[in-house]
Amino acid sequence: MTGYAGTRHDARTPKGYRVARKGALLLLGLGMITGCATSEEDWNSTAVGDDKSVGDVDLRSVLLVTHEENEPARLLGTLENNGDEAVDVSISDADETTTLTIPAEGSIPLDTVATLLRTAGDAPGARTTLTATTEAGQVELLVPVVDGTLDPYKPYLPD
Repeated sequence: MTGYAGTRHDARTPKGYRVARKGALLLLGLGMITGCATSEEDWNSTAVGDDKSVGDVDLRSVLLVTHEENEPARLLGTLENNGDEAVDVSISDADETTTLTIPAEGSIPLDTVATLLRTAGDAPGARTTLTATTEAGQVELLVPVVDGTLDPYKPYLPD
């Protein structure tokens, strides 16, 4: 009887060996399927936003969309409030601050709530630092700066 890769499975091949080989092939297949996890080297090519938390607020997949460096930039991502009171979150870069109020146990999806900064700190393809501040403290985000090269971000380019 012929099995995977032309090997023979008969009385001369120990069952444990066959099971181990099938297990290895299964793990290899699963590794290939789940191998889409983002590594540090792939950060810019996949445009994954930064995730951080400050107090009861989770900042998820935060990034900036802009045409060019020193042009207006739109903030994208989701701000989630896990607390039972509304929270003010200030997001700032080197030259400005914008503040959003997240309702208790609510969220603000920034794809539907247009939040602009006057300028992007860096050119598309780079990462720039933003600071998120609440009454509970502050956290630095290292966010990707993207442009309309990737189709999903074209609708979010500032006018």
